[in-house]
Amino acid sequence: MTSAPVELPSSPAQEALWWIQHRAERKDLYNLTWRLRVTRLDPAVLAAAWQLVVDRHEALRTSFARRGDTVTQLVHPAADAAPQEVGWSEPPADRAPGALLDDVAARFHATPFELESVPLARLVHVTVGDVEEVLITVHHAVLDGWAMQLVVDDLRVAYEAVRDRGPRVTGTEVFPEPAVPYREFGSRERIDAKAAGDRAFWSGRLRGARAAALVPDRSGSERPPARSSGAGLRHRLSDDARAAVAQIAQRAGCTAFAVQLAAVRTVLARGGAVGRTALGVVVANRLTPEDQRRVGYCANAVLLADEVSDDDGFDDVVVRTRDGLWESLPYQHVGFSEVFAGLPAEDRAALGSTPPVLVTHHGSIGSGLSLGGGPARLLPSPSTSARCQLLVGIFEEAEHTVLELEYDTDQLRESTVRTFLRDLQHVLTASATPGGTVRGLSVASRAVAGVPAPRRAAPAAGRASSAGPDTGLLAHWRRVLGTAVGMDDDFFEAGGYSLQALELVALVEADTGRELDVAEWLDEPTPRRMAQLLAPPAGRAPDGGPAAVRGDGPVTLRGGAPGGPHLHLVHGAGVGRVPYRELVDALPADWRVTVSEDDGTGATTVEDMAEQYLESLLGGERLPDLLGGWSMGGLLAHAMAAGLRRRGLACPPLLLLDPPVPGRLSDEDRDDLHAFARGALHAADPAVRPDRLRLGRRADRGIDTLAALLRATVGEAPSQALHARYGLHTRHVAAMARYRGAGVVDAPALLVAAELTDDDVARWRRLFTGEPSTVRLPTDHYALLRGEHARRLARLAATLLPALAR
Repeated sequence: MTSAPVELPSSPAQEALWWIQHRAERKDLYNLTWRLRVTRLDPAVLAAAWQLVVDRHEALRTSFARRGDTVTQLVHPAADAAPQEVGWSEPPADRAPGALLDDVAARFHATPFELESVPLARLVHVTVGDVEEVLITVHHAVLDGWAMQLVVDDLRVAYEAVRDRGPRVTGTEVFPEPAVPYREFGSRERIDAKAAGDRAFWSGRLRGARAAALVPDRSGSERPPARSSGAGLRHRLSDDARAAVAQIAQRAGCTAFAVQLAAVRTVLARGGAVGRTALGVVVANRLTPEDQRRVGYCANAVLLADEVSDDDGFDDVVVRTRDGLWESLPYQHVGFSEVFAGLPAEDRAALGSTPPVLVTHHGSIGSGLSLGGGPARLLPSPSTSARCQLLVGIFEEAEHTVLELEYDTDQLRESTVRTFLRDLQHVLTASATPGGTVRGLSVASRAVAGVPAPRRAAPAAGRASSAGPDTGLLAHWRRVLGTAVGMDDDFFEAGGYSLQALELVALVEADTGRELDVAEWLDEPTPRRMAQLLAPPAGRAPDGGPAAVRGDGPVTLRGGAPGGPHLHLVHGAGVGRVPYRELVDALPADWRVTVSEDDGTGATTVEDMAEQYLESLLGGERLPDLLGGWSMGGLLAHAMAAGLRRRGLACPPLLLLDPPVPGRLSDEDRDDLHAFARGALHAADPAVRPDRLRLGRRADRGIDTLAALLRATVGEAPSQALHARYGLHTRHVAAMARYRGAGVVDAPALLVAAELTDDDVARWRRLFTGEPSTVRLPTDHYALLRGEHARRLARLAATLLPALAR
């Protein structure tokens, strides 16, 4: 019996990330991916090692759930962490290995996590030819960058242990020293964050400050509609700038980061962000040796305020930055959401709920990694989303300083970010020698003090901003926010924050007597969406039962000519008409083609589906001239023919395209997920289908991986549609597994074999009173309906129909 998860308080930072995850349109916003270039890893050893690491660290077995007004972390006793594997022995002909790896990394990174399930971490092993990478993606609510370094180091140790001692090696044998548990960290942070004196420190430091930001250089018409997106730049600081940082740090008695942070502030100040301004800084928040060994999310964002004047020397700015970092050190555990909630309304409006500019110092994190006995080189982040206007990450490598910038493409062009980088280097190199003033540092960047004005979506035509039954709802919004809003205003853009959201939800639920799906509302946090979610459910019958759903009968794929031959096809497993497109296009122009598709009404057996489709056909003017199908469609066509025989009706000729033999579903076919994935990838484009694919044991995550792989190789592939299609596929495979056949059919037939064995063909022949014609094509099951094979099928059908009909 599986033990229940242990429920523990989340830290304030984790709770804030939960809210952001549910309000953000980009669900990958706080995914963290380390893309490691490696060499010659054994997939089985890697899988066993990764499971040992997940078993070791409870943060990797943590999920989150809302309990009333709080977010709780659930630590599970175990989590299935089977890695996924994608590989091409040879790169596809039209894809360079590097470009394909980039696309795969970006798509896998962008696959969202469900915060309610474990593990909130995944490992994907990707190979293209001789190039090999490991992608480790986690949600930031369970790990920060520091913890990722610890996880990768543990993976190295576990890999070597499994490789050298075998897959049965235990976690205690690999890691004699127990891991530092994360659970008490969240409880400690929540208690500490509520200390009035600690919050008062930040309130005093931030009083009257405004956020510093770059001036957005995209007009509303230039911004991508309805979603925030991002891009990244990786830049190596020049040797002169790096040497200047060292010289200035020595003069000021501070760290290199204090100099770099002062340079960012100076560029913004010289660009126009004047007065007392605040910069966001991500801090490690690991002040004890125990915390430094803890795997979990410990990092925090703080706001450091200062005023840079033209008469300041750059060294003065550095010294104040140094002092600000040191003075804030005892208070860096206080969550930003707690600080923000305690500020006066005017300060919240001036600072914004998310700092526009964030700076984080990674130091040597990501350097000197190894895995499997060889180096593991950390590549640039594959993220394409933006957490703020501009995030500046600073990495200190052995001989270089590397800046990795993530920026919001809704607000900034790449040229603007590159200008900021040039200005940053100029400020540093020009300040190598002491004595100059800030006034003498010229920059091309344009900056502003205060949150850049948010872009508001215009209300849709014909919608009133407030009227009728929505007036009471808007009153609750006005009470919580302290300002009037329209039906299409965004709660957070209007100045709201997470604690106010809870207050608003409580008011509205008490007033309406209905429960609001908060997670759904946070995807579009407007009054209009709230009203829609609180409305009585639509699509109910008068008695309260579900409304009936009916199929519309066969779908016409081609009308053909009056009196021309009529081919009726039946769907394959988990698919409808799409696989038949090339076959239909290759048939003579006068042919009429229709198809039976599963309408979702829930038939769960081959017999019931065949009867449903047959009844629909019998309702037409006449039966088709040729009845057939590919894969499961051939099985259904044969069952429909048996139904006609039971009714005493003549059956048209059958066209059976590589159908499975009743009662002989192979073990490979019973592997629902991988059979479905192979079919989906082959149907999309067999030329880019990987020859190694392992999706893990969880179907939900496997489908998300498949969607990412399809997006990386052939374009868009909505996960929601793939999940629905997989559900259909699973139902169809289960129906075929239970089916034992409908008996012998008295009808002429053409049986086309691709992957059917000779024994399979012999079994099919015994299911007809006469000998069916048989053709074997040199291709696989999925390629049968594509290219030259589809055209040959069309020629066979056109040539043999008259002969079969005799």
